[in-house]
Amino acid sequence: MADQKVIKSLLLPMKTSSVIVPNTAIAEIVSVEHVLPVNDAPTWMLGYLSWRRRSVPLLSFDAVQQGEPDFLSSRSKIAVLYSISQDSTFPYMAILMQRAPKVISITEDNIKQAGADHNSGNIKLVLQNVVVNDEIVGDILDLKAVEATFKQAGY
Repeated sequence: MADQKVIKSLLLPMKTSSVIVPNTAIAEIVSVEHVLPVNDAPTWMLGYLSWRRRSVPLLSFDAVQQGEPDFLSSRSKIAVLYSISQDSTFPYMAILMQRAPKVISITEDNIKQAGADHNSGNIKLVLQNVVVNDEIVGDILDLKAVEATFKQAGY
């Protein structure tokens, strides 16, 4: 058996599930402070995070998946993510978490095709599931889809 590549990642806890992003996608994990709401925004758009003298759009994964509004609390954390495009006008985006993330290591054997039930909203943000010991640990976040969601909505 050949050695498998291990991908160091963060498990971001949401209300309904957890999403997984590689460590290299994370710019910083911050507390909920200085979020400016946006009038007439979709339920998934929580506003703009004021971060390092930038306005970073903040997405609620749970609102995308469930269609229900999400609320910021003092226990919540925000993951500031690097944009994956080469668009210099959109270098960062952010996602709300329920609490601090957990570091995990995954291998190719842990990655399975995402089931339909893990992409329940109109906007598809999940690529694949990570399964350990026959249990879904989390869903791999589709960073391209997150970025496209913000851009298509004009944020």
